[in-house]
Amino acid sequence: MTTYVWTVSAGGTITAGGTATSNTVTITWSTAGAKTVSVSYTNANGCTAAAPTVFNITVSALPVPTITGQSSICVNTGYYIYTTESGMTNYLWNVSAGGVIDYGSGTYQIQVSWIIAGPQTVSVNYSNGSGCNAATPTVFNVTVNPLPNQAGTITGTSIICAGTNGVAYTVASIPNSNTYVWTLPPYATIASGMGTNSITVNFASNASSGNITVYGNNLCGNGAASPPFAVTVNALPEAAGNITGPASVCQGAAGIVYMVPAIAGATGYTWTVPAGVTIISGANTNSITVDFSPAAVSGNITVLGINSCGNGMVSPNFAVTVNTVPATPVVTNTGYIVSSSAPTGNQWYFEGILIPGATAQTYDCTLSGTGYYWSIVTINGCSSAESNHQYVIITGIDSHSSSGISVYPNPNEGVFTLMITSPKEEKFDIRVFNNIGVLIFEMKNLDVTGTTRQIIDLSSAVSGIYTIMIWNSNYSSVKKVVVNK
Repeated sequence: MTTYVWTVSAGGTITAGGTATSNTVTITWSTAGAKTVSVSYTNANGCTAAAPTVFNITVSALPVPTITGQSSICVNTGYYIYTTESGMTNYLWNVSAGGVIDYGSGTYQIQVSWIIAGPQTVSVNYSNGSGCNAATPTVFNVTVNPLPNQAGTITGTSIICAGTNGVAYTVASIPNSNTYVWTLPPYATIASGMGTNSITVNFASNASSGNITVYGNNLCGNGAASPPFAVTVNALPEAAGNITGPASVCQGAAGIVYMVPAIAGATGYTWTVPAGVTIISGANTNSITVDFSPAAVSGNITVLGINSCGNGMVSPNFAVTVNTVPATPVVTNTGYIVSSSAPTGNQWYFEGILIPGATAQTYDCTLSGTGYYWSIVTINGCSSAESNHQYVIITGIDSHSSSGISVYPNPNEGVFTLMITSPKEEKFDIRVFNNIGVLIFEMKNLDVTGTTRQIIDLSSAVSGIYTIMIWNSNYSSVKKVVVNK
């Protein structure tokens, strides 16, 4: 045929053919609804159709899928549901490389796990009731938020003293972190920088050694923690305990020992002593030896422990009374009575032997006989030097002849015989003193007529030189005996 005339209704566009010589036509329909295509032509006889022939067409709309679901989620936090229109066919879902469809492919609803952080997508296409597919799949954008990265290595001071404040610790910035979570040893607290990557820490006086760690945190959770940063907290020494030692001493005393129990945590000791007192040994230990000068005064002794972190708590005061040494007495005599210039504290001696009970200001020399007498004054435990030695001659009283008194064996092992000879019947008192004048044996009213032998048992005494005094109202004698065990 010739002179083809093609026409299409609104919404259609001839994209191929449709010319006066074309018996075919290609049409693209851009809108949906009832449409027409008409054609007329002239035949070989030159006749044209009375009216174009009209072809009715129904153009169905393309579907536009929708997707609903969460668009901002956290990586590796479970399953997420995405939904499109139900009742369609040939559902075709796709997710980007960071997700996995766990369930629902080919249906209107799928379940997705997001395993990689970053921008991700979900897309879908389907066929509607007219058998039409969307021109392009619908794409739904999803943001998969990451957890914070693992924290790096902490830097800062690893050895500190308890009670130290403002110690700095830092970690490199942790990607994807909104805040930083720190853990500290017991009784350590964050002073500044909480929630950041750089903090300062106060260590209480009772803080303990331990680890510092940090991890990042965001809305998705916690990142992996840093390697532990070990902190050694050195404590101050413990409080010093009670000092022990003499609480009353004499001026001029030497080699006096004071000590305190060992102080935990102390590497040294600091002592304080009263004026006039000198530490001669042990100054940096828990036991000192001191000398008291002649001018030393009463006061307190204290001690505290020290280490590299400082001083511990000082001990309770240990009060020491320093007594003055009595003045050296002057001894004079009137007749047989010797007198000391000191009104109190006297102890009388005869020929170097302490006279038991002779502690008054005066002494009757007829009780001991002819010889040298002197006194030593002791007040508050402090003794003076010996007084002058005063020689007193007793007339009218005969001393018992030393040839009438003997000791044997001498030396001995603590048991010996005292032999006394007298031409008449007499009674004698016997006393034995050790080398510091302490009475260790006494016998009264020993009957003597002719020669009497009395065994003296000092077997419990230690080795040494002992003084035996034998006397009665008329005679006196002093003997020395050596006990050698």
